Amino acid sequence: MSRKLFTTGCVVLIVLGLVHLMGHYMLTTSQGENDAERQLLGLMRSNPQDMGLGMLRTMSDIVAGFSLTFSVLPLAMGLVGLVVRRHAAAAPGLLRQAAIVYAGTYGVMTGVALRYWFPAPLFFLALAFLCFAAAVATAPRA
Repeated sequence: MSRKLFTTGCVVLIVLGLVHLMGHYMLTTSQGENDAERQLLGLMRSNPQDMGLGMLRTMSDIVAGFSLTFSVLPLAMGLVGLVVRRHAAAAPGLLRQAAIVYAGTYGVMTGVALRYWFPAPLFFLALAFLCFAAAVATAPRA
């Protein structure tokens, strides 16, 4: 059961990354739906600041960078988890240890989502956390 739960958690992370990538595309291509949104986007996309080393970045650049990072990291962690799962038989206890790390990480991320974000990422993060926590609970100790 633990292996299936771990796999499900990894798939949830991959889906989270792909769904967030669609949201990232909408963020970077949005023109705003009303005057207030257009004004806000215009301000975020103008007035670049020197970040050092000759790098000029707008607030929109910074937000887009963090958004893209949040798309890539769950995708990568889900894929790494699937690789770990594939080779877990060669190292008894590896899957449980990986599930502990994933459960801890996504437990914290769920807490962050509860405080700062909206339902979509909260749902995916909580689901991933529950899958990995259940994988830990059902995994045999090596």
